[in-house]
Amino acid sequence: MLKKLAAISVAVLTMSVPVQAQDLKSMSWDEIVTQAKKEGELTWFNWFNQAKFREQVKQFESEYGIKVTIPDGDSKANMNKFLAERGRAEGDIDVLSTAGKEIKKLPEDSFYGPLSKQLPEAAKLRYSIEGTDSKGYAVAFWGNQTVIAYDSARTQEADLPRTLDQFSAFLQNHPGELGFNVENGGAGPAFIEGVVRQFAPDVDYTAGTTNSEIQKKFAPAWDWFNKRKDQFVITASYADSVTRLTSGEFTIVAGWEDYIAALQKRGEVPKTIKVYVPDFGMPGGGNVVFIPANAKHKAAALVFINWLTSAKTQTQFTQEFGSVPQNTDADSSAALVPAAQRKASFTWAAQPLSDDIKNEFIKNVTLQ
Repeated sequence: MLKKLAAISVAVLTMSVPVQAQDLKSMSWDEIVTQAKKEGELTWFNWFNQAKFREQVKQFESEYGIKVTIPDGDSKANMNKFLAERGRAEGDIDVLSTAGKEIKKLPEDSFYGPLSKQLPEAAKLRYSIEGTDSKGYAVAFWGNQTVIAYDSARTQEADLPRTLDQFSAFLQNHPGELGFNVENGGAGPAFIEGVVRQFAPDVDYTAGTTNSEIQKKFAPAWDWFNKRKDQFVITASYADSVTRLTSGEFTIVAGWEDYIAALQKRGEVPKTIKVYVPDFGMPGGGNVVFIPANAKHKAAALVFINWLTSAKTQTQFTQEFGSVPQNTDADSSAALVPAAQRKASFTWAAQPLSDDIKNEFIKNVTLQ
C-alpha cells in the first residue's frame, strides 16, 4: 500500500512540475511545438511599432493557437524591467527585443539558450549585429540601414552625390540643401561616421577603443566639415530632417531606410522619396530578440522566435516596414535600398568609440 501511495505521489509531483522546468533542449522540435501549444501564451516586450506588430502576430496566433501579448513600454523601461526581474524564479518577460549593441552589456546567464542550437532554421539566421556577437543567445529579427534620402520628383538620380568629392561639390553648388541631425536620432551620426572613416581608415572601429591618439586621426574629418559649415544644416532631430526634405527645403538628408518606408506606408511622406547608400558607406544595424533565463513560457517563446525570424515573416517585414531581412532565404526585393548598394554598408563603430565620434564632432564642429 505504501509503495502504491509513493508511486502515486511521484506521479502527481511529476505532473505538477511547471512546464518551463522541463528540459526543452532534449526535445525534438515537434515536441517543443506541442509544449508551446500547452503553454498557450507568451509576452513579447518590444518597444517599437507596437500597434503594427500586434496586427502581424495575429498570423502566429492563428497558426499555433498561442496568444501573444505586446505591452506598451519604451526600450529603457523594458530593459529596466528585465534587469529588475533577473533575481526572480519566473519573470513576466518571455521574449525581449533590444538593439544589437545592448547584448554585450548583459551577462550570459541572463539568457536562455543558445537559440542557435534549438531553432530549426538556425543556420539561416544572424547572431552577430552592431559589432556584438551574442554567441547564439540572441537572434536578429530586424535590420535597419542608414541612408541618404531625396525626393525623386525634384532630384534626378544621376545628380546625387555618392563619393566624398561629389559631396564636396554638391555642398559648394547647393549650399543649405543637405540636412542632418547630430542629436535625437542616429541618422546624422551615421553620416558623420561615414565621412570620418574616409579620413581615418586605419582606425580599428570594431574594437571600440578611444583615446587621444585615435581622436587626433579624426582631425582631417573635422576640417572637412568646418570648411563647409555654412553649406550644410544641422537639424533638431532625424524627424525634423525628413519633414524639411518633404517640404522642399532640403535636397538630401541623412535618414533610415525602415523609417522612410514606414512613413510611406502610412502616407505621411510621398512615394517619390527615395534612398541610397553613398559609395563611401553608411552603417547598418538592427535589433535582436532573446528569451530571459527565467521566462515562464520558454517553449512558446522558442516557437514564436522561429516564426518571427522565418523567411516568410522576414519577407513580410521588408514589405510592410522596410526592414532588412535577417533570414538568408527571405525576399528583399521590396526593400528601398537596392541589394547592390548594401555592399557599402558597414557595422557601426563599437562603443565607446561610436559615441566618441559624435561627441568629438560636437566639440570640434558644432561648437566651433
